[in-house]
Parts: sequence; C-alpha cells; structure tokens
Amino acid sequence: MRYNITAATGNLGSKIVEEVLKHIAPEKLTLTVRNPHKAAQFQQQGIQIRQANYRSEQELASAFKDTDVLIYIPSLTFPSVSRIMEFENAMIAAEKMNVKQFLFIGFMADQGNNPFKMSPFFGYVQRRLASGTVPYTYIRNGMYSDPLPPYLPELARRGKILYPVADERISFISRKDLSTAIVQIALREDLHNQEHTLTGTKAWSMEELAQLFTKISGSPIVYAPLSNDEFASTYDEPKGFGSVLASLYQAAAKGLMSEVTDDFERITGKPAENLDSYVGREYRKLMGSHFKRPNSRI
Repeated sequence: MRYNITAATGNLGSKIVEEVLKHIAPEKLTLTVRNPHKAAQFQQQGIQIRQANYRSEQELASAFKDTDVLIYIPSLTFPSVSRIMEFENAMIAAEKMNVKQFLFIGFMADQGNNPFKMSPFFGYVQRRLASGTVPYTYIRNGMYSDPLPPYLPELARRGKILYPVADERISFISRKDLSTAIVQIALREDLHNQEHTLTGTKAWSMEELAQLFTKISGSPIVYAPLSNDEFASTYDEPKGFGSVLASLYQAAAKGLMSEVTDDFERITGKPAENLDSYVGREYRKLMGSHFKRPNSRI
C-alpha cells in the first residue's frame, strides 16, 4: 500500500507524517505539498515529495499517481466557494488516478444548521464524496486544543475568557491525538468507508475552562463573554477574519460544538488525553521557553 498526505507541512499534516512513520517505511509514503522546500527534512528521510497546488487539477493528478490511500487535509482558504473548488480539483484528480481510499479530514462544525462561515464547505464535501466514484472515509475533528496553551498568558493578563459561547460547551482534542487516530484509520482497512468523529472525553463549559485556566496559570480567570460583534472586532486578525472566528463560537453557543464520542478510544484502544493534562504540560513548556503571542484563536 502506498500512502499520500496533502498539506503535509502544516500543523496537523506534519504530526500525521511523524505518526505514520512509526508504522510504515518512508518509501511507502508520498507527501503532496505546495512548497517542497518546507518538506526538505522529510525528503532527507527518504520520503517522496510531490509539488501540487490545490488550484491545479493537473498538478494534483500528477501528485496522486500510484496512491492507494490519500489523506486529504483541506486548506483554510476562505470564502467557502474557493475552498470547494480546491476540493473539487482533488476529487477529480483522485478519480482520474484511481485512488483506492480517500480519507477526508474535516471538522465537527458541519451540521446543516451550523452558522460557522466555513461550514458550507463541509456540506458540499459530504455530498461530493457520496456522489463520486472513489471509496472514502469521512473524519470529523473536534476543536483543536493546541491554541489554548499559547493563548493562556493573554487570558491571565485579561483575567477573563471572552468566547461568546453562553452556557454551552466545546469538545477539544489535540492535533497529536488526532494524528494518532487518523493514522490508524488510514492503515486499517476495517476502519475505511465509515464516518469517525474524533473528540476528547468530555465537552467543557466556559466556567469549567476558566477554573482550569486559573489553576494552571495561577492567575484568577473568570468567564466574561463578549458579544459576537465585540469578539469579531477584538480578534479581527487578519483583517476580516474576526467575523469568521466569531461565527464559530456562535455555532458553539447553539450547542453544535459539544459532541463527544468514544471513536478515538475505539480506534486507538485508549482515551484521548484529558484537556487539563494537555494544557498544563504544554503551558509549562511554553513558559519555560521564549514565548511569542499567537495569532490563532482556533
């Protein structure tokens, strides 16, 4: 079997590459990347690197040649119509090259009534996969926990969690845990042709999150949500992205980001790491090194 990972130099993609190399030889792996220079360290390990832009069906088809299992990580392109066209190019390329299994890495914010401004993309993806000719597996990820530790110093300075989530909850999971489960899904044919929702073991209210962050940071933090407009204005970086980010928490306020499943444990044989353990460890690492304030709030 030959495996191919798109967006392999990104935050999630690079962790998937590291995980899959624990199980297969480098020569069985291909990485499809936009900038091969960023994949130099992988090439030095004997992994084949193929260059392709999501906007080019021809480049993607060339990159997908001889692929048995494709792990497709979508870009963060916005608006959704642009992202849809990128995915359409990938689907046509996968169909032309007879890819045997298409693993789509998605997000749980895909419900038909979800106000998240990137959600329309996932609605298209599900129907395009179902109407295509390539066997596929649809993976829904919970909210990344990775941005929380680098965000915590700012929260400690403010003394407030600002997410406009009301009394609802959010389900978090780390990219490291996601990569563990995704690689198992890729390697095991008994997990193909299904839908998997990867989450932590519980969904957290913002009051609980405030208590956890207070304990970890040593600074008092309370839950004092902004309005959607205030949040969009406060975190409008890059320009225009604030409203997109606010719409994600609007979805959470509707109870659409609180899903918890046992899929991760069923696939890996163990539960996902608890959020308190993950945030505590990663926060201590950050505070013990040169710290730089992140841009991302997702």
